[in-house]
Amino acid sequence: MKKAIFILSFLFSVSLNAQYYMITFVNVPAENQEEFVNIETEFWAEGKQANIDAGNQLAWGLVRKVGGNPNNSWTHAFINVYESAEKMTSPGIGPSGNLSSSLVTNGTLSSYQADFHWVVKSSIPQSGERLDGQVTVWNFANPKNLSGFINENINLWKPFFESNDTGRISWGVGLKLNPRSNNLSTVMTWDGYSSLAEALNSLDIDPSFNPPRGSKMDEYDPDGWTAQVIVQDIMWLN
Repeated sequence: MKKAIFILSFLFSVSLNAQYYMITFVNVPAENQEEFVNIETEFWAEGKQANIDAGNQLAWGLVRKVGGNPNNSWTHAFINVYESAEKMTSPGIGPSGNLSSSLVTNGTLSSYQADFHWVVKSSIPQSGERLDGQVTVWNFANPKNLSGFINENINLWKPFFESNDTGRISWGVGLKLNPRSNNLSTVMTWDGYSSLAEALNSLDIDPSFNPPRGSKMDEYDPDGWTAQVIVQDIMWLN
C-alpha cells in the first residue's frame, strides 16, 4: 500500500514546476469505514495507478481526518495530483471491467461533500520513504492580502522552515482555484509530521515563538486560520 517516494510536492513531497491538485471530501459513516477503505485501496486504486502509469496524473492519495464528529462532517479525502490544469480537467482511465457493479457504485458507503481545485505555489519536499502513520496538518485561511500571504510564505516562511528544526518533514502552500467565495478559504498550507503526537505538539501555543524577521502576516491575514485539520495517510500512489 505504501509507495516509496511521493513524487509530488503537495501535502508532502517534491517541488517541481507548478502542480495542480484536487481534493474531494467525503463522509463515511463509522460502520462503513472499514469496507470503504478496503474497496478504495484494493479495487479503485488499480484504476488510479493505471492513470499514473499512463502519465494522466502524478499521484493519488486517500487520507482520513483525525477526530471530529463523523455524522456531520467529512471523514476522508481523496487527493488527485496533476502536472497541469489541462490534465486535471481531462478524463482518465476508468475502473477495470472486472470490478463488480456493487464495487463500482461505492457511493452507497459514503456521501459526496465537495471538490476543490488547487495549485501548488511552493513546497519543501519530504526526503525518503513515507512513514507508516505519518500525518499532515492542513491549515486553511482567507487572507485579506492574498498575494502578500503567498509571497511571504515563499520568501520568509519557507527559508525559515528549511533552516530551523521545527519537527516538520514537509511543508507547502497552495492557492485555491475553484470554487472561491467570501465564505471559503482561498489558500492552504500544510505541515507534515512523522506521527500524530508530533502534529498535536505543533498545534500547541508557544508564547516564546518569534516569526521570521520582516513578517507582515498579521497585516496580510489578521483573522488567522479559518480551520486547521489533521489528516493521516491511508494510501498513496505515484
